[in-house]
Amino acid sequence: MRNSLCRKIILSLLDCVPRSAREIADNIDESLPTVEAQLIKLASENICEAVNSDEDNQWAVRKDIVTFAELVKTFISNGEKEKCYKEISQFITSKYYLTRINYELVDHLRTRFSLDSIYQTDEEKEGLRRILLASPSALLFALHSETKKFSELRETQQQLTPSDATRQWFAQLLYSEFQTPLLEMLVADMKVLDYGFLHAALQLRAARIRMHVSLATPKGKYVEAAAGGGFTLGQIMDEVRAGQLVSNVDSLAISDEGSAFLHLGDIQTALKYFDKALNGVQESIQKALVLNNKGWAFLALKQYQKAIECFEEGITLDSGCEVAPLRENKRLAEEGLAKAADTHNFNQPTQARFFKDQPVSFEETRLYEFKEVSSKNPVSSIENTADEYAVSFLNREGGRLFWGVRDNDRITVGVTLDDKARNKTRRQVSQKLCKIQPPISVEHWRLQFHAVLDLQGQAIPNLWVIELVVLPPQKKEVFYTDSGDVFVKTEGGKQKLQGPALTEFIQTHLENEKN
Repeated sequence: MRNSLCRKIILSLLDCVPRSAREIADNIDESLPTVEAQLIKLASENICEAVNSDEDNQWAVRKDIVTFAELVKTFISNGEKEKCYKEISQFITSKYYLTRINYELVDHLRTRFSLDSIYQTDEEKEGLRRILLASPSALLFALHSETKKFSELRETQQQLTPSDATRQWFAQLLYSEFQTPLLEMLVADMKVLDYGFLHAALQLRAARIRMHVSLATPKGKYVEAAAGGGFTLGQIMDEVRAGQLVSNVDSLAISDEGSAFLHLGDIQTALKYFDKALNGVQESIQKALVLNNKGWAFLALKQYQKAIECFEEGITLDSGCEVAPLRENKRLAEEGLAKAADTHNFNQPTQARFFKDQPVSFEETRLYEFKEVSSKNPVSSIENTADEYAVSFLNREGGRLFWGVRDNDRITVGVTLDDKARNKTRRQVSQKLCKIQPPISVEHWRLQFHAVLDLQGQAIPNLWVIELVVLPPQKKEVFYTDSGDVFVKTEGGKQKLQGPALTEFIQTHLENEKN
């Protein structure tokens, strides 16, 4: 492996713009004499070359196939990939790398592997070029693997008469011996996403390629899979040639494309593909599979309630429990929803939906509190307890209070408030919280009104769940209500502290802040 300084110099020239030694030195933060010495060494090894002869020579990386092969070996075959991740990324997404994988390289490989009778048409050459472009492992194999068995097969084939049927068999064998490992490496590279930044730049889709190869392999035929743009997976025909592009409208294939975008981190695009697949899928089990994938996308967005709804719909369709992950994924989504109000998520809106006379999907914890409002004057009831709960959350890690949910069974009962009552609630809660001592900013709490829904998902007029969100305090302090009371949040509600309990809490609270 070339030393680190040599690699830095090479990488600084991969945008194909010649640079002087001084420019390179400034770019990589090395001394000019050191860089000049390394450039002379690289020139002697036919890696770099001076592109003019004036006093301030401009340097560039040589563009011949031998040099390119050497650089592929230098960067891609590095055994310490994790340490050199940035270098590998910079190399395989550089202008130099992408432009070197061309038809000249394809012709070189045809000669190297004795494949002069294969990859003859532009379509076939383009198929091979795409695989080499998408799979650095396949490129490394093509440039540096042993070729002895290929030359031996070719010599055996040439000894046969043109009319001998075995001659064509040898041609197919040559093709298969070369093409099979390339596709296997392509699949491996995209499956583990070691080169995800390259695939994202090339707009290649991992799931599509995996499925393409797996369907083609049982028939003994292979289709060049690494095409971008409008290429979609289609039915593999018996006589499909290398490089041939086929189209298809299969809904599960569309779902697989969504999964590929999900793996690449483009979740919104993934959701569009899942919705498109759901519009076309017919069988219940297939729809359950797509719903499972869509649920995973919502999990990635931390939209747990939407994820739960996808998994539940999928479970309803999967009466035979054939899509086993649905149940486990629903459990994960429910756990995520239950934890969504932790100290890292108070800035996110509540994702739960509230259905009349139905239990909410999460439970009371130190961060959640449910409170039924049975008073005939709900505005006053909410006002009278708002500061006590806010102080109890502030003296812990923050939290969320839901008025309109029964605490003993988690049933949504709602609070009846018309427009005038809601405005009054906002105003009076704000006035109450402004009197907390020490004062808290209005940015550190918020009041939200969630519509209560009927079982058909329609909002019930003037019926609400009111949520008070209190963010965790920026520093440890003891907070008091306007009347001078101290409350702390417990697993089962709030506790008013007095006497020795209050003294102990203050001492412990402030001591923790010092530590």
